[in-house]
Amino acid sequence: MNPRLHNIGIVTGGRNGQAAELGVEVREWLEDRGVSVRLIINEHDRETLDLGPGPLDLLLVLGGDGTMLGVARKIRGQPIPLLGINFGTLGFLTEGSPSEWRGLLEEILEGRYSLSERVLLEFRVFREDWVVHQGSVVNELVLNRGCMAKLIRVNLWYGADHLGAIRADGLIVSTPTGSTGYSVSAGGPLVYPELDVFVITPICPFLHAFRPMVLPFNEPLRIFPEEEGPYYLTQDGQAGFSMQDGDMVEVRKARARLLLIRPEQAAYAAKLKAKGFIRGA
Repeated sequence: MNPRLHNIGIVTGGRNGQAAELGVEVREWLEDRGVSVRLIINEHDRETLDLGPGPLDLLLVLGGDGTMLGVARKIRGQPIPLLGINFGTLGFLTEGSPSEWRGLLEEILEGRYSLSERVLLEFRVFREDWVVHQGSVVNELVLNRGCMAKLIRVNLWYGADHLGAIRADGLIVSTPTGSTGYSVSAGGPLVYPELDVFVITPICPFLHAFRPMVLPFNEPLRIFPEEEGPYYLTQDGQAGFSMQDGDMVEVRKARARLLLIRPEQAAYAAKLKAKGFIRGA
């Protein structure tokens, strides 16, 4: 039996009135069951999340996958499990809808849950010998031209191994968690979310045989743009950085991990079928 959860933070977005209303309802429901609850506002213009004083056993996130991604980055690797109630469209990172939260939380409070550990990626942008930008991502990094519809040409290295020069609309480096996002739309593979691997997917490669690749974290990835910019590096579709000519991107496995709580009987294949990624029998 899993340990009982005594302290729960409920995260709502400041712009979502329905999520805020549900947050108050869930808080009252949890407090009636002896749980200490803290309401936390996810302010979109802040890079961190103010969790308040004292430890938390769980962050209940009311929002879609975008909210989950933002919260995961903002807690900066703190080992607090996340559980999402979906107010978005796809909801692949979340575990329930606003109409299902009572049954879901009853299971969780009874200890009938499992923890899913997900790898994160950390990256650094080098300008000569200086780090000019760095961060971490839950889903993916995307390198492209930004607002211009123009091909990029990059050299890709895996440690000392030159993987090739890629000419394409862009390049995606994703986690297994992110393999169901932009990567699969660009022709990348579905990868079991608890594996420790890079997923590398070119976006519309031009006259090029470079196929999507899955590589272990034995070596860092290094991406060298070959042609003049502009180049734009996007994190989880939510934050970006304008690169200059000569910049290099290095990507590694992050030390911290993302922890997700899910119902004990949750199955990965069932979620893929429910979200339309594969067909059921």
